[in-house]
Amino acid sequence: MLKNEDILEEFKKSLTATTKSISKNNQVEISFTKENSSIDGNLINLTEPNIESIKKNLTYVRAEADSLALEFRFHSKEIHNNLINNSDFSNEIFNALEQSRIEAKGSVFFKGIKSNITKKHILDLKKNSHSDDINIAEAFKYVAYENFLNLDLGELNKKNRKFIRNKFGNDYKKVFKDLSSSIDNQITFGSKIKKYLEDYGFFDQNENQKTSDDVNQNNEIDNDEENKNSNEQDKNKNNQNKTESDTSTLDLQETVSVEENDEIGEDSSDGEIEYFPKIENNNFMEEYKSFTKDYDEVINANELCDQKELEKLRFNLDKQVFSFLPLITKIANRLQRKLLAQQNRNWDFNMEDGYLDTSRLSRIIANPQNKLSYKQEKEVEFKDTLVSLLIDNSGSMRGRPITVAALCSDILAKTLERCLIKTEILGFTTKAWKGGASREKWIKEGKPSNPGRLNDLRHIVYKSADSPSRRSKQNLGLLLREGILKENIDGEALLWANNRLKNRQEKRKILIVISDGAPVDDSTLSVNPGNYLERNLRDVINQIENKKEIELVAIGIGHDVSRYYSKAITIMDVDQLGEVLLNELSEIFQIN
Repeated sequence: MLKNEDILEEFKKSLTATTKSISKNNQVEISFTKENSSIDGNLINLTEPNIESIKKNLTYVRAEADSLALEFRFHSKEIHNNLINNSDFSNEIFNALEQSRIEAKGSVFFKGIKSNITKKHILDLKKNSHSDDINIAEAFKYVAYENFLNLDLGELNKKNRKFIRNKFGNDYKKVFKDLSSSIDNQITFGSKIKKYLEDYGFFDQNENQKTSDDVNQNNEIDNDEENKNSNEQDKNKNNQNKTESDTSTLDLQETVSVEENDEIGEDSSDGEIEYFPKIENNNFMEEYKSFTKDYDEVINANELCDQKELEKLRFNLDKQVFSFLPLITKIANRLQRKLLAQQNRNWDFNMEDGYLDTSRLSRIIANPQNKLSYKQEKEVEFKDTLVSLLIDNSGSMRGRPITVAALCSDILAKTLERCLIKTEILGFTTKAWKGGASREKWIKEGKPSNPGRLNDLRHIVYKSADSPSRRSKQNLGLLLREGILKENIDGEALLWANNRLKNRQEKRKILIVISDGAPVDDSTLSVNPGNYLERNLRDVINQIENKKEIELVAIGIGHDVSRYYSKAITIMDVDQLGEVLLNELSEIFQIN
């Protein structure tokens, strides 16, 4: 019988092949991440399935993959960018309707896709059913999907249906029928959306501030009409396709359970993060900022935990990677011998001054005026060097990835120290899940729009450059402490590590980042553009790489970081980390 891990790997292989096939694009690459699904160029990032709940969330992962693959197949970004305008509010609706067009067109081609996406929409509706407010863009998405495919997402979509019906009035059926006739043509479909949005007043920014009271009033006004139309629809369905409808409803009800609803998206912030990526537009994005820095901290690891607990955690760390230790130690010793061999005294001979070359004594005796009888010691390029290791302390690193990263960093620091190369070990995370004190302050101040970074940073110093390895050995045990690993805001962490290096006196400075994915913070992304943190990371990397004061290297664990960093290595198995780290340093310190 296959283990859960084997089943998961087989599923991922199958999903990768299916997604590529659906996309009909030979350039498409598939990656599995801990973050929400997204598209980045020709890369489709899919949410990593949870092993513990593999039977519960596979349909959801399939639906995400199907939707993104269909976007490659049926959507043109160039056409889309030519159709959108300067109104953020209308563009959100435009994006939602275009997403529904893509999904509906794909559902006509593939019955399996129709089933997956329909079930996903029902799960999302159920997840957000606790709120009385209506997200207008989502309302359009779900209602359009129903009308394009002539299906019913059930009672959970009733309030969205009522709201859209009230906005269009007697033209409700006519509008969606007209749009349905054009789902095969993106240009025609987009042109019609623009016309309807303008005709029915959806360019008004104030519409986005609709309150629950407005919605309730709309519901009361339209209640009689809804009941009338619902009765007519029920009669038609019973006459035309009663058996199919009953079977479909039963299947969906059996699939959606309370447990499943709780499991999917359990780390998102109260439904504020969208599962489907927003189709990119050309809207201006303001500069990166933080709502407040009052609660950020830079702290030494031993200040977060008492000494006894640190010793216990360090013991557990060594115990967990015991089988891995001999291999990494062997590689470390090899690196040490190589570096020490390069530090042996090398001399330049036939110099006019310096140390007297005893091998040339006979020449001096014969001619005391001979000026080329001295030697000078060559400088070793990497003696005056500082290596900084910046480790992602996000929740997705929990388990073996963080234990291996901690052990490799420890052994690397000891190895370089013996070779007179200074090393520091840093970590980055947040003080809280979903915002902490920063978010509370934002709420108290009335939730101003576009607040920027909305969480409390925690940057941890496990080993400073001037501290001997023996003194900081216990500190790395902190990485195993429950509750330390939370969110990851990579851009600001990278800038922090870079600034620490800039203030050092060493001639050569090397920064190695160890991460397992893109930056993610639910609190920040729920109230800012979806690529807010990722864009900041790219800007910081470009700034560091362009100045060339510091050598920047990134190692991605199960995640391709080469789309961010110019010099990057991706490893799929965390046990490869030690060998890759040491081999990379061997190349960096290679003297030709």
